[in-house]
Amino acid sequence: MARSDRHEVMMIGIDAGDIDYIQASLGQLPNLRRLFSDGALSRLRSPAEIMTASVWPTFYTGKLPGEHGYYFPMQWDPNTMRLRRVSADWLYCEPFWYEFARQGLLVTALDVQTAFPSRIPCGVEVINWGAQSFESLSSNRPELARDILRRFGKHPMGPDIPVRQSRGRLEAMRKDLLAGVRQRGDLCRWLLQQTEWRLFITVFTECHRAGHYFWPDPSPAVEVPENALVEVFQAIDKEIGSLVASVDMNDTVVILFAVHGMGPNDAQSHFVPEIMDRINAAFAAEGRAGARPARQRSPMRVLRESLPPGVQEFVARSVPEGVRDWVTSRAFGGGLAWDRTPGFAIPSGGEAFIRCNLAGREKEGMLPEGSELHRSYLERVKQGFLSLKVKGTDIPLVKEVVFPGDVYAGPRSHHLPDVAVVWNGLKPAKEIYSERLGAFSGQLATGRPGNHRADGFAVVVDRRSGATDPRRLDHIVDLAPFVRHLLTGSEPM
Repeated sequence: MARSDRHEVMMIGIDAGDIDYIQASLGQLPNLRRLFSDGALSRLRSPAEIMTASVWPTFYTGKLPGEHGYYFPMQWDPNTMRLRRVSADWLYCEPFWYEFARQGLLVTALDVQTAFPSRIPCGVEVINWGAQSFESLSSNRPELARDILRRFGKHPMGPDIPVRQSRGRLEAMRKDLLAGVRQRGDLCRWLLQQTEWRLFITVFTECHRAGHYFWPDPSPAVEVPENALVEVFQAIDKEIGSLVASVDMNDTVVILFAVHGMGPNDAQSHFVPEIMDRINAAFAAEGRAGARPARQRSPMRVLRESLPPGVQEFVARSVPEGVRDWVTSRAFGGGLAWDRTPGFAIPSGGEAFIRCNLAGREKEGMLPEGSELHRSYLERVKQGFLSLKVKGTDIPLVKEVVFPGDVYAGPRSHHLPDVAVVWNGLKPAKEIYSERLGAFSGQLATGRPGNHRADGFAVVVDRRSGATDPRRLDHIVDLAPFVRHLLTGSEPM
């Protein structure tokens, strides 16, 4: 029997769906178990190895971070010397399905993470109805966005405020996530019926939030509700089963995928600002960067470190997103004397990201790019982080220090962090030391027993005769050309 000339592709994303956790839980996830049994599984590498939040733009552009330049929702703008939220007028990235739309292949897309307000020329695209980043809902069809709010309401998940959560707040979060999964399933089924499509793509974002806060943690300080994580996955499993049952599997290729996973939180980012203070002070003491205080403290940094978690969450939920962004920008960049600051920490998802203050790139830069001074500073940063150990042990805190612009060279690599620190897979420490930098104490205050890890996956269920071999899938950038091949027959470049 010849392969059908007309077929559809349904992509179902599980945001931060950890492949090892899912496979270990398949006994409680009957619909996922069926897909895993019927399909071909590929484990996928991703840039989450060093920049976890870069994975979604990497997936939907089919390009590596040096080409798209988007690695975190708030990034450093060297022209204004401040952090700013990534926007379409700054670092626009086009999803691969826009190419299909221009060719007349209709697409329906819902809640692909970190996507910009829709510019798709035809079809249907709904952005940020219930995404993890939780910015404003938008669609290329504004009347559809209004109809979605009228029929399905707002997603109950709400913005993520990473602070320690009370048991009552975690219980409320569980209810909101379960309700959100059901609403998403209803919305997906409605869109399947109301729209024409050759590619349907949606992402279940709820397990990302669940993975952060419900990851099993043996620490008695984290009161994770029992079975909360598997309950969210069970709810998603039910909705995925309903979506798959609504299409003809003889004419529809189903791709279940995750662009990164989740695991125990190994972030040590609570030490990074103080580490950078000491590295910069030592660099200055050698006369390399001019005299400056050993420690620079912005009021916002002090406030963020001293306010109780409940107060932080209440305030953050009570103010507009722009105010939260301003506070974050001031906490990282406020109080710095740029003529004496060779480098500084910038936000991350738990990694340590360092930006150099380069003359000619930063508006107020002081390190000549490519100079001996620049090279010696990068080496000091690298060796400073590599010298860190857990107090009372000889265990290194850091696995490796990498330079993302070298790893991901490209036209936008200058937007990436200059230095990225990969932790050594240890539980968050409270006390560390370094023969170079001295002793540090602190505590991770994100309230997250779970955090990102690099491995993604794809399960391809293709019952057509002469089905495409999914073994070509090795990295998340391979998904875009793979889907292009399924829909158009074009060979991956």
